[in-house]
Amino acid sequence: MTDIHSDDRLIPGTRLPMFEATPVRVEHAEQIWDWMNDEKARIWFDLGSGRQSMSKRDLYLLLTSPRNYARLFRKPNSTPALGLVCLNDMQNLMGSADIWGIRGVYDATTRNAAAASFLLTIATGFLDLGRTVIGSWIAEGNNISIGMHRRLGFVETGRMRARHVVNGVAYDRLLFDMTRDEFIARYPDVPSEQGVTARSLCGALPQPAAVRLASRELSLVH
Repeated sequence: MTDIHSDDRLIPGTRLPMFEATPVRVEHAEQIWDWMNDEKARIWFDLGSGRQSMSKRDLYLLLTSPRNYARLFRKPNSTPALGLVCLNDMQNLMGSADIWGIRGVYDATTRNAAAASFLLTIATGFLDLGRTVIGSWIAEGNNISIGMHRRLGFVETGRMRARHVVNGVAYDRLLFDMTRDEFIARYPDVPSEQGVTARSLCGALPQPAAVRLASRELSLVH
């Protein structure tokens, strides 16, 4: 991970900046809609059946549905939101979810904001919400997002060929995922939204026993 300024508060066990998560409310709808309708961003999305945009109302209903977990991210004690991360399919009885996000603000003071907000959301998905695997797809050519997933420890599991069209050109979609055990082993001290960490569940047990214990305890969540 790229270093950040030493006076920034870091996510425990990482060199990523700490961010605060805020639930999406109706007053946020226009800002999020503006972010997602930026042509540089929306070409990478598929909001269902190939749609890359939707009305403010439909977008708000999507993000606040009980099937999804969506959060805006901001610097601690700061008002402006920097971006959005969402877990889809949260009612899946087999414990999976899909993750996606959008960066709304780009400047030198918010480096690694996307990676940090993804990591905190993944922690919440595994530790608070009982997910066992979190996946994502990324259109080939979106190299920044591909690189971020690899740095965070997502595993590339395959591709869907010629599934994403940008300016009339069909690109493959690369498939990534991370299991709960992989997250626990890699990020034992990263907190969820409720302040839970894998280490707090595992105690001082050595690996891999700690991973097995945490997995058993987390399975009780859902």
